[in-house]
Amino acid sequence: MTLSCLAPAKVNRELRVGGLRSDGFHEIRSRIVSIDVADRLTVEPADDLVFSCDDPAVPAGEDNLVVRAARLLARRAGIAAGARIRLEKRVPMGGGLGGGSGDAAAALLILARLWRVPDDADALSPLAAELGSDVPFFLTGGEADVAGRGESVLPLPDGAGAKPVDLVLLVPPFSISTAGVYRTYAGRGILSGTLAVASGQGEFFGPNDLASAVQQVEPRMEEYLRSAQRASRDVAISGSGSTIALHGVSAEAFRSLAERHPEARLLRCRTLSRREYRERIQPTSGDLS
Repeated sequence: MTLSCLAPAKVNRELRVGGLRSDGFHEIRSRIVSIDVADRLTVEPADDLVFSCDDPAVPAGEDNLVVRAARLLARRAGIAAGARIRLEKRVPMGGGLGGGSGDAAAALLILARLWRVPDDADALSPLAAELGSDVPFFLTGGEADVAGRGESVLPLPDGAGAKPVDLVLLVPPFSISTAGVYRTYAGRGILSGTLAVASGQGEFFGPNDLASAVQQVEPRMEEYLRSAQRASRDVAISGSGSTIALHGVSAEAFRSLAERHPEARLLRCRTLSRREYRERIQPTSGDLS
């Protein structure tokens, strides 16, 4: 049996960061939404665990989040970790889009189906939290408010008749270390109870408290931010960067941005409802079209 699924990425509509917790992580509050840029996972039975990826830049060893997810699920289920896993990488690496975390969540779901072990939230959520701060969100998808270090996920309802939101992603030709950004971040404030995007201000994106630290870690981000702000008044660095998400970009502004930065990737995408997200991440026999 061969199973395939997509692993959609995310953008942070807003990210507020407080002080360090006792576990060494920063307290956060964020609103996250899934987008239709996605990796693809394909698995099939095998005697041993074999992982491959079409992008040679993706590490294939035991530190890879997909491999870690497979090992953890097998260990908790008390079974041998036997599967051949193939990852087709489309989400930019190190761009703040959650590609690795999304792949890990998809691996938990698709391998649970392959190995016929429980795949409900009670069984997989603790494993997701152990793998990484963003992974629990990707078991849910759609739009959600997250808190704690990211393990607390409050799904927001799909609005009746709500339309997807079109976005543009400006992806510079470099990645940024999340750990490096958080080490540089100097904020120690107490998080407010309400996110700006929840206050009805009319903008799609709210503040990102890591924006200054991102620019300190990677000074080239300043130029890309200036260019993005010329193309749209509603922009934000997603997570710890390096991707900049733009809302309300005209066709002319898109062309100008592409001409200004031929070395960068410009991706058109749209947000996904939870229903659409679940359709994409649901394991399916054979290849997905």
